[in-house]
Amino acid sequence: MIVSNNVSPLWLAFPDNYRTRLIQAAELGLSQAPGGRAQVFFRADDVAVPGNSFTKMVRIFREGGAPLCMATVPSWLTVSRWQALLKEAREVELFCWCQHGWRHMNFEPAGQKKREFGQARPAKDKRLDLTKGFKRLGEIMEQRFTPVFSPPWNRCDGESMAAMPAIGFRGLSRTVGAGPNPPEGLPDFPVRMDLHTRKEPDPEASLDIMLDEMRQGLASGRLGVMLHHQRMNDAAGVFLAALIKELGALRVEFTDFRRLLAAS
Repeated sequence: MIVSNNVSPLWLAFPDNYRTRLIQAAELGLSQAPGGRAQVFFRADDVAVPGNSFTKMVRIFREGGAPLCMATVPSWLTVSRWQALLKEAREVELFCWCQHGWRHMNFEPAGQKKREFGQARPAKDKRLDLTKGFKRLGEIMEQRFTPVFSPPWNRCDGESMAAMPAIGFRGLSRTVGAGPNPPEGLPDFPVRMDLHTRKEPDPEASLDIMLDEMRQGLASGRLGVMLHHQRMNDAAGVFLAALIKELGALRVEFTDFRRLLAAS
């Protein structure tokens, strides 16, 4: 299991006036949204191993009363780890569990964008890994498993998506604008606002770009927010709590994949 825990420059020199800028961008986005209303969902990637960073993230959502979609890597999850995760994320109504790849392993040649489910692999191998992950999470999580697939690095190919409905997947979650298009009957719930894998070297510019991602999502009527708890430091945690609080004060509709599937 290899997961980067590098903290983005934004969170190492976080601008003091972030809250004012957050509120202004959120109000602007909602003013541009259809009917002035928007849905917001949060998706935490690379879940499976309990630890302090996971506990801190879950506590923020419990205290904020917002739901969180947990994109879980099947091959990393064991029964004992699942019990430890549930001990922290015990509120059934707040936490939604979905599938994040199979092993979170890159199979693409050097120099290509990383993919676990890309053209570098035979279709039968991708279908087998999708099925193994689906079965494993269903057996361990039982009724708590929500059949939505989130590919590592937010990338997967058409062969992989074509296989998903027959396996039992009912939805998909990638980055907004990601291609190719999924097959009919497999709705895509994209994330737009990236909190923790940011690469901009200038914290001021990084905050502006991130808040504009939020504005665009709210203006579209649905904002998906991507989290990586291993990359969160104290500043990132403070901002996440403020984000939930201020969006809640603006009366956005917090949602998750279970509710989105029911409405699709």
